[in-house]
Amino acid sequence: MRNNKKRIIGFVCTSFDNVAGGLERQIIRTSESLNLKGYKIYIISFDNNSAKSFYQIPNQIEWLKCGNGLKPHTSAKKYQRLKQILHLRKTIKKYKITDIITFHHGIFPRVFLASFALKIIHIVSERNSLKNYDYIKLNKINLGFLSLFFANKITVQLKSYIKDYPFFLRKKIYVISNILKNPLEKYKAPDLNSNKVAMAGRLCAQKNFTPLLDQIKKSNSNEIEVSIAGEGGLRSFLEKEYNEQIKNSTLNLRGNIKNIDSFFSESAIFCFPSLWEGYPNSLVEALRMGLPIVTSKRMKYLTEFVENNVNGLILDDNDFLFEIKKLIVDKERLNFMSLQSHNKYIALCKRNPIKDWIKLIESNYQ
Repeated sequence: MRNNKKRIIGFVCTSFDNVAGGLERQIIRTSESLNLKGYKIYIISFDNNSAKSFYQIPNQIEWLKCGNGLKPHTSAKKYQRLKQILHLRKTIKKYKITDIITFHHGIFPRVFLASFALKIIHIVSERNSLKNYDYIKLNKINLGFLSLFFANKITVQLKSYIKDYPFFLRKKIYVISNILKNPLEKYKAPDLNSNKVAMAGRLCAQKNFTPLLDQIKKSNSNEIEVSIAGEGGLRSFLEKEYNEQIKNSTLNLRGNIKNIDSFFSESAIFCFPSLWEGYPNSLVEALRMGLPIVTSKRMKYLTEFVENNVNGLILDDNDFLFEIKKLIVDKERLNFMSLQSHNKYIALCKRNPIKDWIKLIESNYQ
């Protein structure tokens, strides 16, 4: 018999400070759902006391900040990092954490050291495809990746990601998809008569917004209007590089948006040009609102989400603008793709990730 009231789970991530990303939404949704099932949940981050969450954290979920004066996502001297790890250890002991779910292997060494010799069950929840190492300077064989050997269990978001891991790790890898919002009660097409193309995500290199924007700039095209929801370190670059497009409203940088449904419903197409993804949260939200999808051939493995000429187009990056301009005036095709996107979302919602999380957590005690 499950005695989940004795399970005290800490969800550990790098930062929650004004971050409007898919990871933060998923941590809140998962923690709230598990709390309703009787688990005591804490959100733990390496933020400092002044940090504020972009999304509302439910009152029954406590956010524990263990930054210890260090800024998230930055390097630190060894003694400073050690003090931070010791602070995390005190927090784990104070709140009697029994299970820790660490979001991504990059911070797992810190978490593992902080809990060393404590009776803690460790689950590492991977948030990216390992394809990300093809696009960043860090070598795949790094301390964080090697630390996965010490995890009790590992989760990935898509089955296709398992094969990217070494054989000796695969036996402890489980597939758990993201928690999704309920489908719309009745299908309603977005504004397919508009000329708006939506993109969404953190303003960073991974999201790869520039190919389409470069094509618009080079051709001096004003036939479509691109709106990007999200914030990040590339904002100043985008504002400078595409200043003329912003002035003539060909490009609109909308910043972080709380009502993403409204944002998507104003558009006719969702462009998804990422270099890599974990679970494609913004893509899924666009499917929910019935948007036709234009994405890169890098995403061709995401057949559960996008099928070429069914609910979207899978293209070379260089063809984005040309194909979008053709598609956006083909209203019959847009309407067909929109309905297919809606159907894709319905199919995705048939999964039960909370049931999968509970099964995984409890398997550690059997």
